[in-house]
Amino acid sequence: MEKDFDLSLEPLAIPAADLNNVMCSLLSNANQTVMQKKMLLGSCYKPVVSIKTKNIGQQLEVRVKDNGEGISQQVSEKVFTPFFTTKPPGQGTGLGLSLSHSIITQHQGTLTFTTKAQEYTEFVVTLPTVMRG
Repeated sequence: MEKDFDLSLEPLAIPAADLNNVMCSLLSNANQTVMQKKMLLGSCYKPVVSIKTKNIGQQLEVRVKDNGEGISQQVSEKVFTPFFTTKPPGQGTGLGLSLSHSIITQHQGTLTFTTKAQEYTEFVVTLPTVMRG
């Protein structure tokens, strides 16, 4: 786990439980994909999950990136769809990213991602540091 936290950030005006749910989902997914890739490639692969926070004016930006399997184009179109999952039965409900997206947009933010198959996935959360009416 690599961490890079911007210490100039102010507290957000959103419930900590909401942000905690989102971060747990993103980090859990990232951890799962790097562990799957490690099982496939063995000792020649070094799993890396990074989290970075940054003050970008009147917004907080949080980036969660992994060097796992990436997300295919077909799956990319569905990742925020409720109950969609690529996990085996019993290992996921398909609600984590859907709920995370809803939580972030409810608080006037965005949740997006970039990915490259077999190389990485990076989720980016932006939230306003000053809430708009």
